[in-house]
Amino acid sequence: MRKVIILFAVVLFGFDVSAQVGGLSNSKLGALSVDVVGHHKVEFEPAFFHVVSKKAWNSEGNLDQIYGSADSAIHSTGLNFRITYGLWDKLEIGASLSTDLQMSNWGLRYILFSEKKIGVAVIAGANIPFKNKVVDKSIRIADNMTSLGGGAVMSMQFSENLSLDFNAQYMTFTKKVNDHLGGSYYFNADLGYYLFNHQLQLVGGLGYQGSSFDNFTSNVLTVYPGFTIETGNNYVIVLYAPFDIYGRNATKNSAIILALSLTIN
Repeated sequence: MRKVIILFAVVLFGFDVSAQVGGLSNSKLGALSVDVVGHHKVEFEPAFFHVVSKKAWNSEGNLDQIYGSADSAIHSTGLNFRITYGLWDKLEIGASLSTDLQMSNWGLRYILFSEKKIGVAVIAGANIPFKNKVVDKSIRIADNMTSLGGGAVMSMQFSENLSLDFNAQYMTFTKKVNDHLGGSYYFNADLGYYLFNHQLQLVGGLGYQGSSFDNFTSNVLTVYPGFTIETGNNYVIVLYAPFDIYGRNATKNSAIILALSLTIN
């Protein structure tokens, strides 16, 4: 029972992309791109999400009902807001905040080099909880602890319409978390193809993440299907429906996410 409590109190982050470096702009869905917000420009993005969880993978990778009944499920709905500021066309800094003000995500991205067909950037960030709730300091759970991390981003342009973004990240807590031995690692890749003169981008992505605990490890593989609509000069509409397809010691989640990215000169 103790292991089950730890699993659902901590490993629910398995789908939570806020556990990664946050506050940064994006050109697709789950994976970051090399591109940054333009010099002295601001990007503001409100995002709506709804997540449903009915089953969980055990240590053998088999699915079980979370509550023992197919009629019961965990539903999580909310809003996030992101503000990102660009400098010198090489650097951007930003922050993401949840509407309940329990967590903040801070990040920066710097372009190492960017050519016509390939580019590489580095990212770093911190996830800092505001603890806008009742907190027992004697229980160090992930939601109450600050984490730091970073990683690398690579973007490849195969043609005028076809591109690939890939990033790898590692995050670790600044203090020891109960039953959490080490950091967490994340790998994301998005393949996008533009239609209708770059007004519609179809995107398919994969995300893999894992973490180690005292007596077990948790990992999840997620598929990200969706699209972006870019019919205006100063905004992008993003809609996607990620869902988990494989895991161990983790919940199986599916979601719908809608975001609107606005560029302010």
